[in-house]
Amino acid sequence: MQVHTLLSPDLILLNLKATTVEEVLKEISRFMEERGAVKNGKKLFQRLMAREKLGSTALPGGIAVPHCKMEELDSPVLSLAISPQGVDFNSPDGKLTHIFFTAVSPISPLNLHLQVLAAIAKLARKGKKSLVEKLLDAKTPERAYEIIRDEEIQEGNEE
Repeated sequence: MQVHTLLSPDLILLNLKATTVEEVLKEISRFMEERGAVKNGKKLFQRLMAREKLGSTALPGGIAVPHCKMEELDSPVLSLAISPQGVDFNSPDGKLTHIFFTAVSPISPLNLHLQVLAAIAKLARKGKKSLVEKLLDAKTPERAYEIIRDEEIQEGNEE
């Protein structure tokens, strides 16, 4: 499974305005509902907040992976939000988070959600700072999508 196969340019938000954890999750939830990725943005927000309260989904290096499961989905949905200014998302390295991959999966099969998260983690580990910098420079959602696709295709050629 690769991130670019789950993502589409219409689910990429380039200029996240939010400045707090709660605002980030609200803005992403609203965006995903407006784009038709989920039916109920409020429910998504509640699920994402509940998960975040268990522990930050931020990774070192400026990336966070807010995630949850929702009954009404048949397949995983992924969005990407980019915060040029960065947000204090309680990252383990204490730095600001700029890149938010939000993963929402159906309740079953159980391992599907883990596969989605593993694909994002693999991309995040490989790209780290260069991926964050490249995505921050993206001027269009299409370009952000291309960056992710190219990172994953390049990764496939290295293995």
